[in-house]
Amino acid sequence: MSRLLFLLLPALVLQAQDSVIPGAVEVRSGVFVLRGSPNDATCAAIKKQHITHVVDLRRDGEPSLNCESESIRMQEMGVQYLRYAVTKTPPNGDFDFLRSFLKNLPRGSKVLLHCSNGNRAAAVVCPWLVLDKGMPLEEALRIAKDAGMKLPETEEAVRRYIGSKTAA
Repeated sequence: MSRLLFLLLPALVLQAQDSVIPGAVEVRSGVFVLRGSPNDATCAAIKKQHITHVVDLRRDGEPSLNCESESIRMQEMGVQYLRYAVTKTPPNGDFDFLRSFLKNLPRGSKVLLHCSNGNRAAAVVCPWLVLDKGMPLEEALRIAKDAGMKLPETEEAVRRYIGSKTAA
């Protein structure tokens, strides 16, 4: 029991603190999931927290989608912007790409991932937490749910992907 508590302590501490980025959850040190698009308060916090990368997972046709404006705003702040549209049930290739992106960030990088409601952004970090950071699956799923993953079909896609990688 004490070992389990010791393993969960970092996640509990992160969760107990108010996020330094409004509307975002820090799922791991320097990795944030935002529900929705960056607004003025979010952008101010991105600058203050020295976020180096913003990943926009929204698809064409989503409300308030203005990738060009967001890209320009991030570039003006010195933040690298990537748009990588993801569905609510990401295929394995999307998980592979985003895991690789997160694994290959330069040392000291900080990243904010967002979509329209946090569901997809939280989902795509979950396999990275489990497969690349060694977090237990149920803990990573709990963190992803706290960060915005709400749809059962999205969770099933995450479980299926992680299962395919751990069975191999």
